[in-house]
Amino acid sequence: MGMQNFSPEFKTPEQYIIDITYRIWEMRGVNLINDWYAADTPVYRPHGVTNTIEAVILHTLEAMSEFPDEEALADDVIIGDKPSGFYSSHRVRSQATHLADGYFGPATNRFVSNLTIADCLCRDNRVVEEWLVSDGASMARQLGHDPVAFGKNLGQENPDAYTIGNEAMRQRWSDPEGLTIVGDNVVANGIIDTYAAIWNDNNLTIMDEKYDRAVRFEGPNGHLCYGRTRTGNWLYTVLASIPDGRFQPHHIIVRQQLERPVRIALRWSYCGTHSGIGRYGDPTGVPVALLGISQFELRDGQIVNEWLVMDETAVYAQIAAHQMAG
Repeated sequence: MGMQNFSPEFKTPEQYIIDITYRIWEMRGVNLINDWYAADTPVYRPHGVTNTIEAVILHTLEAMSEFPDEEALADDVIIGDKPSGFYSSHRVRSQATHLADGYFGPATNRFVSNLTIADCLCRDNRVVEEWLVSDGASMARQLGHDPVAFGKNLGQENPDAYTIGNEAMRQRWSDPEGLTIVGDNVVANGIIDTYAAIWNDNNLTIMDEKYDRAVRFEGPNGHLCYGRTRTGNWLYTVLASIPDGRFQPHHIIVRQQLERPVRIALRWSYCGTHSGIGRYGDPTGVPVALLGISQFELRDGQIVNEWLVMDETAVYAQIAAHQMAG
């Protein structure tokens, strides 16, 4: 699948993604980024966009400096076939010690564990496009920061990065061709319709049909819960904060393999106005965009595991930046 013009050392897309991650991050092969990323690879994050290999190298060096013992453990890699290449959604469980000053402030010597999903388009032995989202609120909290204050400080320090507006934020997360479905259309549309019912219609009763009663849900700020009721309670906190928000799917992979559950990766956005009292505090009336990637495992057609990754520090940064701009 999708391995045309890749080095013969890589036998499968999964091996390619896991190996290059390990060799760059844990074997300290930062120089190998020049071999495995295109010179103009765009990397899209909730906090901004970079378009050069130099930026990828700088980000890697800065993270290695701050967390020099980091392990990037592959929870899963969900692959979708593409013309002359493949698309991967890589769920990474990182663990590290905060040993040097950096993005998260002065070194704390605290151990942290964090969840990231990196969606990559790969072609001709290189990553040519990447969408990257990490649970920044969980990282901040584990390092002793208030995630709300940490995010608001980001917005106050660099307001131009967070006041581009919902449409520009949505476009950052979109596919050029619109919604892209890779794999079984019926399964893909079932997941999209479920999210649309919850996020757009406030219809959480659909969970009785689409979610296993014992569903395991992992969300932002290290949130972990079990069962439909507690998963729904978390969703209500977001819906209450942004009651006019609109969910839009951008890219979805359905991966079906023998002796494995059906696995799905969905890149999505939810944009609206911070006009209600809920997860994000007192309403401010400013536009906010949630840029997320979710992964699912199905059993007998129901969701039994869901990982919803978004960076809530970027949400607090948008709120603060818009307030500064008036």
